[in-house]
Formats: sequence, C-alpha cells, structure tokens
Amino acid sequence: SDGHTLVLPKVAAENFFDLGDDAAAAVLRTGRRVAVALREVFRPDGLTLMQFNGAEAGQTVFHFHLHLVPRYAGQPLRSHGRGFADAALLADQAARLRAALGG
Repeated sequence: SDGHTLVLPKVAAENFFDLGDDAAAAVLRTGRRVAVALREVFRPDGLTLMQFNGAEAGQTVFHFHLHLVPRYAGQPLRSHGRGFADAALLADQAARLRAALGG
C-alpha cells in the first residue's frame, strides 16, 4: 500500500511484551505523528495499524515494529507483503513523508 511505514523503538525488543512502558508510549506518540503526515501526503481513506507478536501471530521479523498501512477504497485487506516496491517509488514516498514531518 502506498505510504506503508514502520515505526520502531530506539530500544531492542523482540515483541510488544518485551517493550517497556516508556518505549511503548514513544512508539504510539511517534506512530500518531507519522499517521497524521501519512494522511496529509497520501490522502488515504483509512489507516490500518498492525503489530505481530510471535510466529503464530504472523511475526516474521523478530524485533518490535508497528506497521502504519494507508488504506484506499476498493483495495482488498491483506496481510503484510513479502516483497518490496520499486526502489525509486519508495525513495519518492519516503522523501514526501519526511518533508511532511518537517525533516
């Protein structure tokens, strides 16, 4: 999905259960700030927040990260992808998001 972004804490944690209170609060504050910028830049119809804890829950990368996935009308709801979009497209999207975040 255009604008799919990950928010990672500055501390190491395998999953949500390993994340301390301060880091969890920081991830949510940052996630909200990024979500507002995603809405401004990509104009999605909605936004899905996803976070997987353990292999049985779909976790494939074993460090905590929060997915912010812009949702667009008519786009089917899917699990997270296994591949990457075109590098130039990703670089452009990242630059637009950074600009909206003031960086």
